[in-house]
Amino acid sequence: MNYSELVEMLKNSINAYHFPIEHRSNNKAVVIVIDGITPIEVKVGEVPTLLLKISSYKTNLMDGYFESNEKIHFQKNNKIGSDGNYVLFYPIIKGLQKSKYQRYFLMVVYEDPTKESGEVSRLAKIVSTKVLKQPVQNIKMPMIMNELKSIGTIPELSIRFYTVNNEDSSVDVKYREYLQVCKLKKEKLQNFKDMPFETMQDLLSDTDNAENYSKRESFIHFGKKEYRIKREIINDAEATIKETAEKIFNASSAITQHQLDNKIHQTDFMVEKMTAVISNYLSIE
Repeated sequence: MNYSELVEMLKNSINAYHFPIEHRSNNKAVVIVIDGITPIEVKVGEVPTLLLKISSYKTNLMDGYFESNEKIHFQKNNKIGSDGNYVLFYPIIKGLQKSKYQRYFLMVVYEDPTKESGEVSRLAKIVSTKVLKQPVQNIKMPMIMNELKSIGTIPELSIRFYTVNNEDSSVDVKYREYLQVCKLKKEKLQNFKDMPFETMQDLLSDTDNAENYSKRESFIHFGKKEYRIKREIINDAEATIKETAEKIFNASSAITQHQLDNKIHQTDFMVEKMTAVISNYLSIE
């Protein structure tokens, strides 16, 4: 498959999919719904690439309000949506022999100043996995550890521990028939700076540090790269543990007020910004 055929493969997957998609995050009442995707063919340099315009909304709202002339509280079936969520899929073909080519996509998430941090990234992962059948690749732990070892001293390390439990029994019995959800979240955050790699390795393998938390997320920052290592107890009785790792490239671009007001969702403007990110990423990989 060449670049154009890889892009066409993604378009066919979108056209064949029956929307909407409902997604419920663990321990969250709010439901995220993707109700449509518009594929836009563009070029990054000379490479055919696919820009996706994703329409989505949140529903099953338990709290919040909208205020204009008066305050209007959200109802459970109200929807808060956006048609301006953009993700770029840039095809890559690597290898020396045609029979052994490696083909994959760089997924570039466009989070403009109107979006909450991580908002479009969550949509991108849902679309990539469920619609395009291109799951986000988790890096093998030995591979990520070798990369971190080459850094030597870890500039920034953040570790978040948390666990969520049902707490229905804590609600007085006379109110329970009205109860929809009651959960207790326990959380701990640790931040470290300039830690030697070997010390970081010891810390991440130290189970005593996790105490009674069921999940641990470690975030390692090095320049524009971010490494995420997630550890979760799947089955407490059998001590089954799932551990995954991701490598993320973060980049930002300054824009003027005029661009914010008039250009941030123009195709040429977005592609220009994302082309710079791709070029920067490929130059250091």
